[in-house]
Amino acid sequence: MQDQSVNIAHFIDEVALKAFLSKCIGEARSSMCPQIANISLPLTYLAPLGVLHSIDLKEQLHFYLERPADDSSVLAYGCIASSTFSGKGRFQAVKDFSDSCLKRISHFPNDSADGFYGPHFFNAFTFEDDLNEEENFHPATIFLPRWHVFSNSGKYGLVLNVEVSENSNTDALFDAIEKEYINFLFFNYEEGRQNIADFNEQKEVEVTRDVISVSPFEEAVIGALSEIKNQHYQKIVLAQKLVLKNESGLQGIQFLDRLRERFSACYIFSFSDGNNRSFIGASPEILLQVKNGILMTEAIAGSSSRGKKAIEDARLGSNLLTSDKNLREHNLVKESILRRLNILGIDGEADENPRLLALANVQHLQTKISAPMAQAVHFLDVVSELHPTPAVGGQPREQAVPRINKLESFERGLYAGLIGWFNGQNEGKMIVGIRSAEFDAKAIKIYAGAGIVSGSQVEIEKEEILLKQAAMLSLLD
Repeated sequence: MQDQSVNIAHFIDEVALKAFLSKCIGEARSSMCPQIANISLPLTYLAPLGVLHSIDLKEQLHFYLERPADDSSVLAYGCIASSTFSGKGRFQAVKDFSDSCLKRISHFPNDSADGFYGPHFFNAFTFEDDLNEEENFHPATIFLPRWHVFSNSGKYGLVLNVEVSENSNTDALFDAIEKEYINFLFFNYEEGRQNIADFNEQKEVEVTRDVISVSPFEEAVIGALSEIKNQHYQKIVLAQKLVLKNESGLQGIQFLDRLRERFSACYIFSFSDGNNRSFIGASPEILLQVKNGILMTEAIAGSSSRGKKAIEDARLGSNLLTSDKNLREHNLVKESILRRLNILGIDGEADENPRLLALANVQHLQTKISAPMAQAVHFLDVVSELHPTPAVGGQPREQAVPRINKLESFERGLYAGLIGWFNGQNEGKMIVGIRSAEFDAKAIKIYAGAGIVSGSQVEIEKEEILLKQAAMLSLLD
């Protein structure tokens, strides 16, 4: 444990914070409703993934998102307020819930302009609006955490959310905040790490590849090609679900270190709803980011393997950039995104030509799209309009997406759904939950999908599925 004999006054203005807390208590009394004090504090250093490995996650919501290439990560833990929703109105319901919370939140002033300060809402949305299988995550989950910590290009911070009632005591609240802050200011990364240490150091841990079930992917592709030939739709994305036994009780967070090392260009994520299950992955795809009034999204569709040598890699990349099948698939995604942004009054600007997005084991066609964010449009309004893009659904959406469940014969849950956050300044980030796996006490579910268009071949699409699933399966080796 590090020396904690530090002058906390250097970091916390006790007089100002106590005055702020007293004001929150007064508002709770006058409104006869508990308030939420949001307090943002700087840290000298913190590693969110290290914190995630060091804390008790049992029956606690958590959210972790990192893109190593951006030197940016965030971890949210616990719950001050949360809710779940389902149905076609789930995005609006989440927005309404956040608005009701914001009315009760008072933010302790902070001079920093870092976007991770202040209240943030963390979310997970399944691919489908409604789900029947009881073991699935809820179609929409939103929570305001007890705290979140972040690392962002050499800047570090802690954001606390504290419930304040009319009977709260200013000194007691301050003491609790100070104690929590000291804990993170001198965080002990050794405490609580036993499970992770055992997994990393003991070779006798049993990692099984025993298969419980595999969804019938080839049959689904044959059915889709027939429907495309009959002009029911132009494109559909079909996935395979591989279910393995989890006899050793492996947890998703045990694999985040490996994901971060192998896929630094991807978004590494972990989400748990507190029911002893987690959804993890390394996704190359961002659905939406809004920062400083600028909207950013991208079309990612069309795939190829990577070469073992530079000359082979270049040949595969060149073939991908000139592939008629892959370019048609990619352009369907790009045009759909631009069209749906336009519905919201947002004039998106796309790169003239796609580029290669080279990942550790696969490469894609990628086109970046940006636009000024319309002030009258909420972040979740854009999310709702874009999801699901043809990159994970189909085109036209109205004809293709309803056929996915019929052809695949399983509910996707969070696979190809959304993991992300947004704040009160209409900023946020939503990641598409692909290259992913779900862990619970009995099973590990691994998903991968491929875009089917006219000219797709069953054998080639199957190879693409196996290539993508290999990224997650390799973690079990």
